[in-house]
Amino acid sequence: MPRICILTSQYPPDMGGVGHSCHRVANYLASQGLDVHVLHFRKFPESLPIDEAVEMTSEGGVTVRRARICHPDWRASHAPGGKRTSESEVLTRYNREMFEIVSALQTRHRFDLLHGFFLYPAGFIATTAARYHGTKSIVSIRGNDIGKYMLDPLRMEFVASSLRNSDYVTSVAASLLDMADRAIHDISGRSRVILNSIPPEQVKSGAKPDLRLRGTVIGTAGLMRYKKGLVYLFKALARLRYRYEFTLLLAGDFFNPEEEQIHLRQLDELGLRDRTVITGRLSRAEMFDHFPLYDVLVFPSLFAEGCPLSMMEAMTMGRAIIGSRTGAIPEILKDGESGLLVEPGDSEAIERALVRLLESPNERKRLGAGARARSSELSPEHELGEWLEVYREVLGGHVGAEFESRPRLVSTA
Repeated sequence: MPRICILTSQYPPDMGGVGHSCHRVANYLASQGLDVHVLHFRKFPESLPIDEAVEMTSEGGVTVRRARICHPDWRASHAPGGKRTSESEVLTRYNREMFEIVSALQTRHRFDLLHGFFLYPAGFIATTAARYHGTKSIVSIRGNDIGKYMLDPLRMEFVASSLRNSDYVTSVAASLLDMADRAIHDISGRSRVILNSIPPEQVKSGAKPDLRLRGTVIGTAGLMRYKKGLVYLFKALARLRYRYEFTLLLAGDFFNPEEEQIHLRQLDELGLRDRTVITGRLSRAEMFDHFPLYDVLVFPSLFAEGCPLSMMEAMTMGRAIIGSRTGAIPEILKDGESGLLVEPGDSEAIERALVRLLESPNERKRLGAGARARSSELSPEHELGEWLEVYREVLGGHVGAEFESRPRLVSTA
């Protein structure tokens, strides 16, 4: 079986959908007998020798190496008395150290394929090292890596290089592939959309969280940040606060303290703080415990959305969903059947959708049932089959050829 190495900047126990997806895909592939290695880049304030920087563990049939890579905070160097360092200098050193570690591992283990999960840094380093060592590469677009970085003057060329040098490109949304193909580099004939899946053994809830919730419970779940468009949900609810009794439940944590302060200020300005419950960081198991509390979940993302795992997890629990027409959301939800779709940045459309669901518990139940049915179509077996087809195309031969005789996946829990 081929030996592969998946490069990523997120991997459990880190938070974030990219890390959870990388973990899932690595374990799916390992369940089919592939020799799967994961190289997890972690930022570190100083350089370390390679033999000290890399720690290796075996996790569920996957060899995981966590590498501490020098990436100091360049902004801190601009404080009085600090040695001034530019962001460009930091990125150059960061890239060099990642490349050196991948090169050392490639020389030692002779991977048949380097797979970058996220265009930068993982995809850039994977494709650069693959070309240097004469091996194959795949890059996977996940969202911000194309929607944000293609407009970043310091990172746009890294993204372009990833697309240009890769043997194959995957994405969690057709719109993201289209953006890459039309705006950056031609990837026609070597790209594919592979939607996320939710392993069925993870779809379970435990003890009911003890939260003070009143009325209809509306909100969102996951890592909260600007691109998630929560201010438009807040604006919609602010206009409804005197008409309906509801609680705004935000299950999860904010991306950073600055994002938290911005969102809290918006809640204050819109008069929603007294109706809001914020859980803080939750494990995936704890998140599943919270989903049954919701009557309606809203995912009002603005741009570069991938295939939001929190939304898909809520769908498996039969929750009514409102989502923006961005990223993979309209590829997952069918408007009026498995959820309600709104245009990004349209608080009035969110308000109309909320009124529709607030007025009709039966409509919430119907859409929740449709969401659960749709989530069952996005099975782990289907996702694995898509990945194996890509790997066969890139590597040739019969990668996972015996998969059709394996009706069940090995658990990734």
